Amino acid sequence: MATFPYLRPSIGLLPGTAFKVLKLEGTVQMFYNGNGYFVPLCIFFRDDHPTSPPVCIITPTPEMMIKPNHRHVDAQGVVYLPYLHEWSRKSSIVEMVHAVSSVFTADPFIFKKPKPQGGPPPYATSSPPADASHLRTPVYAQKTPATVTAATPPRHPLPVPPVQQRPVGGQSAQTDGKGKTAFSESELGVGLSKEDAKNVYNEKTKAIEDLDSVLEASFRCPISMEIMEDPVFAADGHTYERSEIERWLQTKNTSPLTNEVLPHKTLVPNHNLRSQIRDYIAAGVRRS
Repeated sequence: MATFPYLRPSIGLLPGTAFKVLKLEGTVQMFYNGNGYFVPLCIFFRDDHPTSPPVCIITPTPEMMIKPNHRHVDAQGVVYLPYLHEWSRKSSIVEMVHAVSSVFTADPFIFKKPKPQGGPPPYATSSPPADASHLRTPVYAQKTPATVTAATPPRHPLPVPPVQQRPVGGQSAQTDGKGKTAFSESELGVGLSKEDAKNVYNEKTKAIEDLDSVLEASFRCPISMEIMEDPVFAADGHTYERSEIERWLQTKNTSPLTNEVLPHKTLVPNHNLRSQIRDYIAAGVRRS
């Protein structure tokens, strides 16, 4: 934890299984061409750790993409390294992360997505931006199991659904007053058997949970990977937790995501995203 301060312990499902295990999740600073980039990753510990190797997965933010056909990272972000295949009780997580970092330095496995046509928002720069459409700046990295194929959920941001009514498959799902989802008979299917109706209910409930997972990913700060409380725009057009980006700007004048020099250090509150996060958290409290 002292070596990688942005990796935080928690409990989560081991990808591809129904087992809850200890995991470390967050970002690790890695270097390419002398520049540092925060790479998001997640490390899962099996029940028989340290006998078995951990599972490491790269988890790009909505602005990032995994390099296709990379030698050591597959399309789902799963990391494959000789160090993991040769894992022994003498191996360590610190050495494993350093091995992942060495791969990034030699051949970055994650990049910033190309910018869409059109200039940055007006708050992003005080002067006309240089044409950087040809640049593909390497950034982030995270999540990679050694022997398990993980299905990484989509990472593009979606609009926050209303608290009391959520669109699911074109139908509406409301709460029953106790925080649980209540579907109408038409949604469950008229004339279905009790078992089939239960399966439909479970599928719709899972769809809501998957949507929550996607939304939560878009609410996390790219630096700390924690859900933001005071999101702000920086001059690179990205949103960060205020305390994290202020700490970054105390010693640097570059973007944490692209490593490009910022035209200024002014931070602009992202009121819309903050409202969405508060609504999302409030809805989660009511459902719990």
